[in-house]
Amino acid sequence: MDNDYLRNLVVELTKYPKETEWIEFKKNKIDPNKIGEYISALSNSAAILGKEKAYIIWGIDDETHIIEGTNFYYRTEKKGGEELEAWLSRVIEPRIDINFKEIEIGGKHITILVIPRAQIQPIKFSGIEYIRIGSNKKKLKDFPSKERSLWRSFDTTLEELKISEDSKKAKEVLQLLNYEAYYSKLNIAVPSNYRKIIGDFIDEKFIVKNDAGLYDITNMGALILAHDITKFSGLSHKYVRVIWYKDNTKLQTIRETKYLEGYAVSFEKIIEYVMTIIPQKEVIENGIRRSEISYPEIAIRELLANCLIHQNIAQSGTSPMIEIFNNRIEISNAGAPLVAIERIVDTVAVSRNENLAGFMHKCGICEERGSGYDKVVYETSKNNLIAPKVENQNDMFTKVTLYSKVPFDMISKEDRIRTCYMHACYLYVQGECINNNVLRDLFGVPDKQRYKISRIIKNALDSGCIKAVDDETAPRYMKYIPFWG
Repeated sequence: MDNDYLRNLVVELTKYPKETEWIEFKKNKIDPNKIGEYISALSNSAAILGKEKAYIIWGIDDETHIIEGTNFYYRTEKKGGEELEAWLSRVIEPRIDINFKEIEIGGKHITILVIPRAQIQPIKFSGIEYIRIGSNKKKLKDFPSKERSLWRSFDTTLEELKISEDSKKAKEVLQLLNYEAYYSKLNIAVPSNYRKIIGDFIDEKFIVKNDAGLYDITNMGALILAHDITKFSGLSHKYVRVIWYKDNTKLQTIRETKYLEGYAVSFEKIIEYVMTIIPQKEVIENGIRRSEISYPEIAIRELLANCLIHQNIAQSGTSPMIEIFNNRIEISNAGAPLVAIERIVDTVAVSRNENLAGFMHKCGICEERGSGYDKVVYETSKNNLIAPKVENQNDMFTKVTLYSKVPFDMISKEDRIRTCYMHACYLYVQGECINNNVLRDLFGVPDKQRYKISRIIKNALDSGCIKAVDDETAPRYMKYIPFWG
């Protein structure tokens, strides 16, 4: 915190009509024990009110809020021969990073104590928990409703709404975030007034106005609109990487491309690049030559969108990644799947980052209703591809693999059963069932080889992933649904 920030902070806080439950004004020095009690009360109250910090400011009249200056210099204050700041840090439980600051405003000395909010448990002074009731300091145990509210407040800040960069001027915000791309995505003209842009960014939760009247950029704002994600602390590895390999192994890389811009800015660029480098082949239909792409674009779009919005932002050192091989595409992100893999088609949408998902849906990048995997299964089956494979890797990562088309006889037993099951899930959600004819079309198997499909159905039944709708039906007319149907 530099001096300009601290002066702005004091000016902004004195604009409040009266002391709040997270601000305390004092004229001159007070007993150290009282300071300890205030730290506990203000920190706990800040947590309940959703404030990141609380403050005690010396040199302010607590009635008029006029800046008068103070004779309190914390560096010279002691408690039992111990420096005041060190003593307070020792007797506050659990320990929090309190900070004294001193500045001059208009030639008048001001002392500020910055107090972090309680994070995981109430803050105590000398073993007692305090709280603010209006401008009064009380023992927390005497106010059960406040105590319940305090415990509910812990760990409620969503990772996407935590602060990535703080205390930026409006001009700095607009230099870090691509506001032109924001309005372009929403098909809205860019406002000529920067205040309107800042207001829109606040409404979208890209930024928040802080206690000093400056602006803090949230993780969500940076991930969606950053000119360069690596400029934001804690997000330096959250840009998208696309790695193109020479064959079906990771031994030789043709090219690695990094997309450092925010996801809303870079999404279409990533899709366009991937679609240009994935394997293609020329086919002739009715005398017309055309290119046939190995993977449906819709499937890649949906899986990339899922990768971005469902990632674990707090998991450091990992990037959302697309790896392209000759025979498959692997799309991975930090964070285990949020739903059981076997129910990924039909389960109601769940997201780690609801606000991020909401904006990506708002600007047409992804579906918010949870139909993404439905589309992927439908598009792959329509193109006679085996179903994508979703993996939970050590409860740390999610990896989805799209496979290119291979001859039926080269498809493994595992892939055949998974494809049968995933298509049964997709059709069941649509109110339909699979049967031999449906699976023959999916795998591209001619009618005279229907016995091959019957074998897949038998294997799927034996594995327990599907079941017959009616066991009494003649085999030729038998229909099947997922085991949970």
